[in-house]
Amino acid sequence: MTSPPPSSDRSAESQSLDRAAVCSPDPNRREASEGLGRGTPSKRSLTWLIVLGIIVSLAAWVTEVDPVTLVSADARQQMWQFVADGVPPDLSAEYLLGRTVRDGLLWAVIETIAISIVGIVLAVCLAIPLAIAGTSNVTHTGPMYTGTSRVRRFSGHLLQRLTRGILSFLRAVPDLVWGFLFVTAVGLGPFAGVLALGIHNAGVLGKIYADFLEDTDPAPAEAVYSTGATRLQTVFHGIVPQLTPTLVSYTLYRWECAIRAATILGFVGAGGIGYYLTVTITRLQYQKLVTAIIAVFVLVVAADYLSARLRRKLV
Repeated sequence: MTSPPPSSDRSAESQSLDRAAVCSPDPNRREASEGLGRGTPSKRSLTWLIVLGIIVSLAAWVTEVDPVTLVSADARQQMWQFVADGVPPDLSAEYLLGRTVRDGLLWAVIETIAISIVGIVLAVCLAIPLAIAGTSNVTHTGPMYTGTSRVRRFSGHLLQRLTRGILSFLRAVPDLVWGFLFVTAVGLGPFAGVLALGIHNAGVLGKIYADFLEDTDPAPAEAVYSTGATRLQTVFHGIVPQLTPTLVSYTLYRWECAIRAATILGFVGAGGIGYYLTVTITRLQYQKLVTAIIAVFVLVVAADYLSARLRRKLV
């Protein structure tokens, strides 16, 4: 028959258990404390909120934001007078249909849609080669360049940086400025608007395409390249298929933006419904102006709806 352990051993054992309990607290209690900590904003978060508030306040001061002026009696009177002068909208056949086929507000709407379609197609045609040349895993890195010379990789890197600079320049110049430049080159009309939208959106889409191409999984490209395919074949069969739905979605979104931009290009004589907006504002023809604004609203809503339907079907 064994004798019970001494009292000193029992006290030592109980102390060790107490220390273990302190070092390993209850998991439920630990999760609750962590959840409380996550719900409490940290000092860093508060600091960033204060900095953001200061930046917004300075920006509002620079832009002379004054909500009181917006809701003042004079401002309300001026806005109400504009609405009163524009009601009812001008729905006359002469204004809507014009005197010839290529005249009238409805033709300007059709012209705006055509400018956006041809402009975005031109942008895609320019963006694809620029995006390929501006992607690092196509020009100088990745499995396609394993074992290549340093000169080859350096020349590819130089091409990629140069192309990225071109894309930055194309999208840095606003489409309205491109429209003004092309109006001076090819004259007034929708062709200048097509060129303006195509060049500007080529920079935007090229940047988006290149960024997505660089974030793809290298395994499919490596598998295609190992079969003896060329680098261009590897791009179109190993890289692009991973991104097709995403690229289609972003292209359709840029088409929506192109329609909105096409309505403004008429201010510089690049065709579209913007011409009617300019003329009616200049001549203070508010009833015709309201009609043109309604046409722009219907056009944008229809484009958003059509783009969403196309995305669901294609993506």
